[in-house]
Amino acid sequence: MYKNLFKNIVTVSISIFFVTIVLFILNSSPLDIYKALFDGAFGNLDKLSRTMLITSIMALTGLALVITFSAGLWNIGIEGQVLFGAIGATFIARSFLGDNLISPFLAILFGAVFGSFLGFLSAILKTKFNVHEIFGGLGLDFVASGLIVYLVIGPWKREGIASTGGTDLFPESSWMPHIGNSDFPIFPILIMLAVFVLLSFLLNKTSLGLRLIATGSNKNATDKFKINSVKYIAYAFIIAGAIGGIAGSIQATGIYHKLVPNISGGYGFLGILIALIAGRNLYSVLLISFVFASIMVGGVQLQLRLGMDSSFPYIVESVFVLAWLITRASKIDLKVTNYILKKDK
Repeated sequence: MYKNLFKNIVTVSISIFFVTIVLFILNSSPLDIYKALFDGAFGNLDKLSRTMLITSIMALTGLALVITFSAGLWNIGIEGQVLFGAIGATFIARSFLGDNLISPFLAILFGAVFGSFLGFLSAILKTKFNVHEIFGGLGLDFVASGLIVYLVIGPWKREGIASTGGTDLFPESSWMPHIGNSDFPIFPILIMLAVFVLLSFLLNKTSLGLRLIATGSNKNATDKFKINSVKYIAYAFIIAGAIGGIAGSIQATGIYHKLVPNISGGYGFLGILIALIAGRNLYSVLLISFVFASIMVGGVQLQLRLGMDSSFPYIVESVFVLAWLITRASKIDLKVTNYILKKDK
């Protein structure tokens, strides 16, 4: 665990070094850019709160995909699972259950249930109808997007208005709770950490986790040893869908406080990138999510302070991703980690 964490820190450091070189090549001041990004992401409590809230949502989608990737599945439907989670949370907020102390927790629960339902549909398409999960997932993503638009301009439209601007605001009792007067997202962070711990235990300490990984490693071998791969494919999709649904419910109750068509924010698709870069490593998912969220939130300051184009944060993010992949593929991070730890001994 200690070595793995240290290796991730080394990888981030090397990636930042590569980003710095590229910034010099682009005739930009790395120091000014890093200062602007830091201030934009951590300059005050509001900025830090925003960064950590986005981190928790990104991390949840990334963690969800570690499950399906471990089972050898391309869960492209994660975007739809996030959307369905938001629908589940909205269902609670708009019902008679939406105006009491436990409403936010019911919204999280129903978000997980709705997300797992779409994950279950992905499993059915894969196992019963032999539809590849990429195509099945994309189809379900479109279904989820269309359903939200229908709900927003139809049954759940704002009072007297049929607009794609979203539903009426949820009752405040349904909003993600805070401690005291602070907007710091303590509950989304705790949910993210709880999911991280549970997945770590599931994948490393349980027979279910080992069989999920075995299913992803060699389906023919699992069939040979009479491990029901169909069942574990379904488990992977359902668990991932539930986690994606929780991310969507946090979007609905913690950020927008209503249902809007673009409520996923693309975090489902971004979670695919995060999980791929992390290489199914749960610690890496948290770290990469934090870096991405910091760049996303802090990038606003690059425009306000330095007058840079709005696309510049994505350039920084892209270079960071490329550097991370090169570092991991060449195993430079592992060599540096082994050298440093061996030297310390």
